[in-house]
Amino acid sequence: MPELSVIVPFCNEHPQVLFTIQSIAQELIGRVDFEILAVDNYCDQVKAQGRDPDGGGTSVEACSKGNPWLKYLKYTDKLSHWQAKNHAVHNSSGSILWFCDAHCVVSRDSLYNMLQYYRANHDELNGTIHLPLTYKILEWRRLIYKLVNNLNRGEIAYSFTGFPGAAREPFSVACMSTCGMMMTRELYDELGGWPVELGIYGGGEHFINFALAVMGKTKTIYPSGPLFHHGDKRGYEWNYNDYTRNRTIASYMFGGKTLAEKFIDHRKGNPDVLQSILSDVLSKCREHRERIKKHQVIRIEEWAEKA
Repeated sequence: MPELSVIVPFCNEHPQVLFTIQSIAQELIGRVDFEILAVDNYCDQVKAQGRDPDGGGTSVEACSKGNPWLKYLKYTDKLSHWQAKNHAVHNSSGSILWFCDAHCVVSRDSLYNMLQYYRANHDELNGTIHLPLTYKILEWRRLIYKLVNNLNRGEIAYSFTGFPGAAREPFSVACMSTCGMMMTRELYDELGGWPVELGIYGGGEHFINFALAVMGKTKTIYPSGPLFHHGDKRGYEWNYNDYTRNRTIASYMFGGKTLAEKFIDHRKGNPDVLQSILSDVLSKCREHRERIKKHQVIRIEEWAEKA
């Protein structure tokens, strides 16, 4: 049974996904018992946008037949890399999970050394650990996230900021990208994975960062070479209401009904549509909210004051 399960969701990202998989494999082969689960999220929603399959899924499937550590999966229920990740986790077997987008290249030894550190210290860390990122593949400036607090308007979020150049030891942050995030399976199960109602875009990183926060968990940056991430348009079509719904889901998860209502009250849009989104989220996501609440040790407003 592998120790590390690497989760790589993709949708029409050929050939980038192959480069990402090879980069990760070359970092781990002969050093770690691992598996890579590449999840093809091409589905009817993508087809309806007029986008044909680009061959990425076919290529990954072909490669999986010659590489026993590579598993090719499909998630076709809807376009959502959050749900693609959930699907992969449910089909994985490692005790430690690492999530990586399909347009990244791993710095030499960064992932391996971070795994070694997390393996030895995850109980003490009590949370997740992350690699710093770049925004483009051929950039060298390392990036992390900083907190953006607008809770007076029902919103808490993040933005990029520079990695503190003097840092030589792992350090705690308020929030960080889920691309390059490592966590134990136990922690994933405690979170309940990403909420199953999350759609195409938005909300997923808010959920992870701030649900962990109210549960008293930490986010730690491992000071290594970056995960060379390529920030570019992926060709997805998403709509404002779907994005609003995703953000409302996340707000409800870590802030309860009161924060979800405040978020909707300050959101632009048709009032009837916004109220319909709120009602739908409160109805369909109640069980997951109760799961988070069961493990909650601090209110998001209190945590944000200290962060």
